[in-house]
Amino acid sequence: MKRGIMFLFALGCLPAPGAIVDRTAIVVGKRVVKDSDIQRDLRITSFLNGQQPDFGVASRKSAAARLIDQELIREQIRSGRYPVALETEADQLLAQTKKDRFASEAQYHRELMQFSISETDLKDALLWQLTVLRFIDARFRPAVVVSDQDIQQYHDAHRAELSKAHPDAKSAGDLRQEVEQLIAGERINKLLDEWLGQSRKEIRIDYLEKSLQ
Repeated sequence: MKRGIMFLFALGCLPAPGAIVDRTAIVVGKRVVKDSDIQRDLRITSFLNGQQPDFGVASRKSAAARLIDQELIREQIRSGRYPVALETEADQLLAQTKKDRFASEAQYHRELMQFSISETDLKDALLWQLTVLRFIDARFRPAVVVSDQDIQQYHDAHRAELSKAHPDAKSAGDLRQEVEQLIAGERINKLLDEWLGQSRKEIRIDYLEKSLQ
């Protein structure tokens, strides 16, 4: 009798005929990145960039790398209790995106359908994007110090492009805020890349889909 129950239970675990199995593509520590996660990332990224989605190997590999980085950041946010963005902020960013990108609500929804993504998926992606930016600012910005000498050297090295972008500026002092933000941005990105590289070394990453490695 017990064998019969176990057999029925095993059958119940099998996918139904014709069902689509969502394969596990990568395991990051104890977290799973599925094929559907990669597909969704490609669709949403393409939608936001105004490009047709590319599901080729190179694009899938890039999406997989992004999702691995996101898992590392997500774990750091959880363990470090970093602040997260609010849904109201995501609503505002979504409204601004619609205003900037689409002539009408109807066009917006047509493109959502064309890219096979839901508004919920898009809003979740924007909410996460804001949370990541908040994490980066809280985690790395305090370590960045930009001196007057840094600003002057950057201004001298990029004088032509800065003059083109800001024709009314006469000196480095006129562009202090802009140059400081540029320098800080570059240094924060460098710190983030270094942290992600080290974090990858400290966690086990298994590529079940070998082409993503």
